[in-house]
Amino acid sequence: MRVGAVDEELLVAWCRIGDRLRMTSSAEFTGYETSYKEHDLRLIRKLAGDLLPDAAEYDSGTYRACNRPMTPDGPPILGPAGHDNFYINSGHGHMGFTMACGSSRIVADLIDGKKPEIPVAGLTLTSRP
Repeated sequence: MRVGAVDEELLVAWCRIGDRLRMTSSAEFTGYETSYKEHDLRLIRKLAGDLLPDAAEYDSGTYRACNRPMTPDGPPILGPAGHDNFYINSGHGHMGFTMACGSSRIVADLIDGKKPEIPVAGLTLTSRP
């Protein structure tokens, strides 16, 4: 496996990180919570085995749950955050890895004082409703 992907029907995403396979699926809106249910992890592992049976040694995998800041409607918040030298690149939700390079390019352009190639209307703190 060389390229990550998202299966929107099964609600699972995967990507390669070095010699590891990262799989993700469920999301819960619980605030600052890092516990997880064993059932959620079994489902991700089953989907991994079904979709990518030879991509990893699934018996030696590790599990974790983490907080992921996200906006209610999906688009990230990018750009200056009201203090000198403080910029935000956050809120992507389940599309974080997919949007990472483009979002980082936008924020880098904003830091450098350049006009980003992608319009940022609605993506910055100053342009959000």
